[in-house]
Amino acid sequence: MSLTEIKIQKLRARAKRYLISDGHGLYIAVMPTGEKYWYVRTWENGRERKRSLGRYPDVSLKEARELRFSGGAVKEKSLPLGAVAEEWYVKRHVPSVSARTAYLTRSRLDRFILANFRERDIKAITPRELLPVLHKIQERSGLTIGYRVKSILSQIFDYAIAAGYCEWNPAAQATNALIPKNEPQHYAVIKNEEQASEILRAVNSYAGSKVVKLGLLLLAHTFVRPGEMRRAEWSEIDFDKRVWIIPAEKMKMRRAHTVPLSPQAISLFQALRTFTVHDVYCFVLRGKDKYIGTSTFADALVKLGYGKGKFTPHGFRGMASTLLNENGFNRDVIERQLAHAENNQVRAAYNQAEYLDERRKMMDWWSEYLDKLA
Repeated sequence: MSLTEIKIQKLRARAKRYLISDGHGLYIAVMPTGEKYWYVRTWENGRERKRSLGRYPDVSLKEARELRFSGGAVKEKSLPLGAVAEEWYVKRHVPSVSARTAYLTRSRLDRFILANFRERDIKAITPRELLPVLHKIQERSGLTIGYRVKSILSQIFDYAIAAGYCEWNPAAQATNALIPKNEPQHYAVIKNEEQASEILRAVNSYAGSKVVKLGLLLLAHTFVRPGEMRRAEWSEIDFDKRVWIIPAEKMKMRRAHTVPLSPQAISLFQALRTFTVHDVYCFVLRGKDKYIGTSTFADALVKLGYGKGKFTPHGFRGMASTLLNENGFNRDVIERQLAHAENNQVRAAYNQAEYLDERRKMMDWWSEYLDKLA
């Protein structure tokens, strides 16, 4: 049945794109965003060809029918990548990631993508145009940042395709032409008691900021991720119940994490309270109004002789995993304390409750063990 203007106006968006035919190869595509586009299907030598005629209502039903056999198409207005990027960031990205990830994406979006492509028509951008910019980012800011910017671009183009703003993803085509990453760098891991004893004694001898020193010791005693430690807030710590509850938005797996605190960990947090004057964040240096930076703990380890490849703040997690397993603790309890991913959500919730008492006993034992090693 042929289309009419009224029928077209009544077409509503669905979860996936769908097509409505007007006959003789002409059809209208309705996107998940509600946008509508005209296309013509023809056959040449047994192969299907698809030609875009433009967006409805910029191209009316009457115009689409006239263009159907003419071989022409209405020239559509250009759509700047910047406008699509902002729409993707607000509607798709921010609701699905942590505040920290959204902040980093915003920074890379402004600094690398919008600075170079804000006004470029999203349909006209090619891999050849993206590649020199991505190479420059890799050379100046590092290989990893280059790949992350490429990933953001690719997500923007994927969103644009679904929304009907363009029909292909040039960022995806550029992947194999980027400067290759080096072999994966695994975190240095303490593999035995002798090495653990050495790093603990080194941290205890640290002559720099007391706040940083206490943070390193707390990393050893709690083995949370460094990012979770440096962004810790006093409101998250219950000194009476000896527990630290890290909210979901700060966790890598986007799930709240309970950290039982040993008497030693409580003492370290109490000592930290005397050196940190900030009312909200635990790890704030004097004269600052924000928690310490991403490299602060790592810089302190470098000063102690643990440079790149020897040990990192993240290494305390590997140290705990290795030594706790060697000392016979339940692997599931250890993994739950490390807040590793659990694919089964029901089991994840069950483990959270089931293992809390066992984790508390394990963490108390762990702190006593570290005291002996130190």
